Amino acid sequence: MNSYLTTERKTELSLLLVAFIWAANYPVIKFGILGLDAFVFNAIRFVTAGALLSLLFITKMQWQKVEPKDWLKLIGIGLIANVFYQVAFISGVKITNAGNAAVLLSTAPLWTILFQWLFQKKRIEFKTIVGMLISLTGIILIILGSGKKLEIGSYAMLGDLICLAAALFWALHTNLQKPMLTKYPTIQLALIMTLVGSIGLSLIALPSALTMDWASVKLSFYFAAVASGIFAIATANVLWSRSIKKIGPSRTANYNNLVPVLAFIISYFTLNEDVLPIQFVGAGVTIIGIVFAKR
Repeated sequence: MNSYLTTERKTELSLLLVAFIWAANYPVIKFGILGLDAFVFNAIRFVTAGALLSLLFITKMQWQKVEPKDWLKLIGIGLIANVFYQVAFISGVKITNAGNAAVLLSTAPLWTILFQWLFQKKRIEFKTIVGMLISLTGIILIILGSGKKLEIGSYAMLGDLICLAAALFWALHTNLQKPMLTKYPTIQLALIMTLVGSIGLSLIALPSALTMDWASVKLSFYFAAVASGIFAIATANVLWSRSIKKIGPSRTANYNNLVPVLAFIISYFTLNEDVLPIQFVGAGVTIIGIVFAKR
């Protein structure tokens, strides 16, 4: 029992680290795409992550043979997580306003629970639903306090739908990973899916990459892309997959709600953004929801 609690506590601590990495990644991305095309930026960070995971795997792991029937599944999960999600995320944020995007992307844990119920026939506990709704309420308070209004319009609505699709893609991949994690090592799965993302995003970025003046881009923008690849893609995704394996998709996904809480705090110190009292209330409500859902 003590061993289980220790393993669970370590998993929770690793998820807190993931939430911090992904939150800190927002200002990194905002800086990086000032000097690089968004799709080129994404391709660089995924190629970096793929190279890092390949090196880690070659030096420390032994390849476990993948069953032929599983290759198509793994490639599909990689496309959903690292191509469809990434393209939808960037495209949606470009079209709609930040308030809409943040709220819609924050619904990913709720969709994760729904998909877990559909795929695994796992009963959704009432306290989990309540906890998730409390957390989502806190996130909405943070967004409302930011001063960015929520709006609906023809063009904004398209962006909203794309952001909603991104949330669905993330929730879907979180659930589809679960059965694969019982068969193959976590790092091997992360490597396969990251390489799928590297190839897919590189092809998407190719038109922009062929026309941009690489020499004129400051090194700091390249550094931002590489740092994002090392931490937000390679490190965080390995920890995320391990957590799914140990405590399940729904409890793991619940930590997604910490990302916007930490993001607005980090942005306050790094980007000098204003933080209002209602946003601190929202942060507190979100944390209460997370604690309640995982009890």
